[in-house]
Amino acid sequence: MAQYNPQIIQAFADRLYARAALSVVLSTVLGGLIGLVAAPFILQALPVAVVLRCPEWVPAVLLGVIGFFQGVEKGFLLKLQAQTALCQLQIERNTRPGDPGPGE
Repeated sequence: MAQYNPQIIQAFADRLYARAALSVVLSTVLGGLIGLVAAPFILQALPVAVVLRCPEWVPAVLLGVIGFFQGVEKGFLLKLQAQTALCQLQIERNTRPGDPGPGE
């Protein structure tokens, strides 16, 4: 039977924080790359873009910005999950039998 190990919860929270930081970068880059690949199709589908002679990097920038905001949101959710795990770990520490509580 598996035994309780608080270091596993701490390691899990640390990994979630690392993934949160990485999600912003990866989402931004992925959005920009998709924008570069899809730019000819996007510009061809929009008559206004053809009339204005919109450069092909504009969709890449727009999709990169969208990717950035999605990455920020995903990062926030990962940090929230990490904080929930850390809160549970702290509750366990504060209520452990035989250990003096804070301030005792």
